[in-house]
Amino acid sequence: MIEAQIIKNDDVLWKKYSITKDIATRNEIIEKYSYIVKIIAIRIRGMYQQYGDMDDVINEGILALIDAINKFDLSKNTKFETYASIRVKGAIIDYCRRQAWTPRRVNRNKKLIESAEKELSNKLGRNPTEKEIASYLDIDVISYNKIIAETYNVNLLSFEDMINQLSTLKTSGVNDSSPEDNFIKKELQSVLANAIDKLNEKEKLLISLYYKEEIKLKDIANLLNISNSRASQIHSRALQKLNIYIKKYLEY
Repeated sequence: MIEAQIIKNDDVLWKKYSITKDIATRNEIIEKYSYIVKIIAIRIRGMYQQYGDMDDVINEGILALIDAINKFDLSKNTKFETYASIRVKGAIIDYCRRQAWTPRRVNRNKKLIESAEKELSNKLGRNPTEKEIASYLDIDVISYNKIIAETYNVNLLSFEDMINQLSTLKTSGVNDSSPEDNFIKKELQSVLANAIDKLNEKEKLLISLYYKEEIKLKDIANLLNISNSRASQIHSRALQKLNIYIKKYLEY
């Protein structure tokens, strides 16, 4: 009975704001859903602690929450908590990227590795091993793996973090988070599961091996008989598809 009354009050609040665009009503909605910003800021603090303070991140999140409130369409069959949590998280991740600096050498190294792989593949008639690529580039295997990590992980921050957050849910106790936090997690899990279903078989397999089975990318490359950089490319492409699907799902 109480829960039904809360839902009814929420509907009244949203309908009032959609008609009047009253600032006081908007502020009431902000206050009601500000917990989303705080939860996300705490959950992903490892992403930004090198670049900014939590207060700065929360400010970014609140701005994103306001934007989400202004753009939310009541006629869409989407819960506001789901819509807002994804937009807030995206805004915080964009903030992290603006604060971080990707050295030019990362892009340069990416081109060098891709060129080496192409030439060795043509020469050998097969995918080269990491040792062969490292030798071709006149570096050791440890340095090669470090370059791979820098090169192909630098632009995967947003969705990698989201999947990592969701993949830990099974090990989280019931008392480890608030009801609101659990609600958001369940919503994001559902959206993400639908997105993964849209991937091709190789992408699904790689995502499953990497995030569910926790197999390292270079070991996945060996299992699939492909190069490290090819595995990283498939990984990157899969994450990009997932990101696009979620944005399309919300369609705002």
